Amino acid sequence: MSFLINGNSGKGPSSPADQGGFTGWTMVGVDPVTPQEAERARRDALVEGPRWVAAEFRAHVDRLTLAAPDTVAVGTPATVTATITQPGGRTVPVAAPASADWSASPSVHVGPADGVKPWQVARFDPATGTLTALRPADSVVLAVTVNGVRAEATLRLTATSGAVASAA
Repeated sequence: MSFLINGNSGKGPSSPADQGGFTGWTMVGVDPVTPQEAERARRDALVEGPRWVAAEFRAHVDRLTLAAPDTVAVGTPATVTATITQPGGRTVPVAAPASADWSASPSVHVGPADGVKPWQVARFDPATGTLTALRPADSVVLAVTVNGVRAEATLRLTATSGAVASAA
């Protein structure tokens, strides 16, 4: 039997922010499956079937902050973090189970290392918060959106190290 344990909406969360506690709501989507997909799933419940149910855990956002270095040296991984400020001043790291959409300039690959295109100058892995410059570039933009609120940072990719700053 499938079930969903939903987060808190009208009261404070029962767990700390670093353990996934935040206030918000959940959007659930259900897509139809073909009769063949349904029959295959009935015959063998252990085989991964079609992705027909999706849930987005939408955190309440009073403020969203994206912290990234101004400059990233080629080949030196840099840490990027995002933080949600919720009602009452509670701060929550942007990480699972909260849903977040990461995006970037077209010259930046967002996702794991496999999939970087030849023209891309950097890659960002949202799962680890690591941005790696592959080639120098005057500027690239990295952005995160949580529940309709967006924060972005502009970074320069160089052959030498730079200072750290925050963008909101």
